[in-house]
Amino acid sequence: MGRRSKKEKSDKLGYVLITIVVLILGAIGVFIAMNRGVEVDKTTMCRLDGDFDRQIIVLDMTDNYNAIQVQQIKHIIENIVDHLAVREQLQLFFIDSTMPSEMKPELLLCNPGDGAGKSEIYSNPKLFKKRWEKRFHAPLRAKMKALSGIYTNTTSPIIETIQAVNNIAIPYVREEGHRYKITIISDMIQNSESLSFFKTRASSLAHFVDSPDYVKTRTDLDGVDIDIVVVRRDKYEALQSRDYIDFWVELFSSMNANVENIKVTDG
Repeated sequence: MGRRSKKEKSDKLGYVLITIVVLILGAIGVFIAMNRGVEVDKTTMCRLDGDFDRQIIVLDMTDNYNAIQVQQIKHIIENIVDHLAVREQLQLFFIDSTMPSEMKPELLLCNPGDGAGKSEIYSNPKLFKKRWEKRFHAPLRAKMKALSGIYTNTTSPIIETIQAVNNIAIPYVREEGHRYKITIISDMIQNSESLSFFKTRASSLAHFVDSPDYVKTRTDLDGVDIDIVVVRRDKYEALQSRDYIDFWVELFSSMNANVENIKVTDG
């Protein structure tokens, strides 16, 4: 009995030691993985494996903004930037004279963080901050200067732009656990061959979802959250009434999107 008891104790001790070694090796592996991180694109600073949330801003540049609206839009975009999570991607698109089929992001970068909490061997906080300033804030400030420009576009293809953005900026297969957010900053006055608010009464907008033009411009926004910032237009308040705003909510709902917020700018 004594020999068996000693052998059992020895076996148990061996199992305990093996377990401890496995746990230590696992912890070391996790530490190395966390500090070395994953491969990152040197230009966009985004993970190459695509494992990140996406924040997309669609800014309407088809008409002029007054001084108050320019300031509000800057604050809205700065607030989005300030709340980007580490590794979260931000893309900025303009609605302008560019055909939606030829669109590309004006800005595409991921927040690299500042390296805080990581080993100095694998990260350099000063370098992270410098890189973020050079590749993000400086270009963004340049883009924001364009808000004060003069624009006279004859079309405003908002629906077509959202279709293009969905196919460019968001993966076809949504990854579980990730957030996809589109913030639209626009007067929301649709004007294209597919649908023009200038030619369609509010009472007739509901019929659009039954038309061939809807089928052509529809896109699946399942898993996408949408914020709408309506920029008020002095001469076109009638095209920004509750009926027209309701049309947008219903339209995006028909595309499986989740409209989270609708705000109207001052000015």
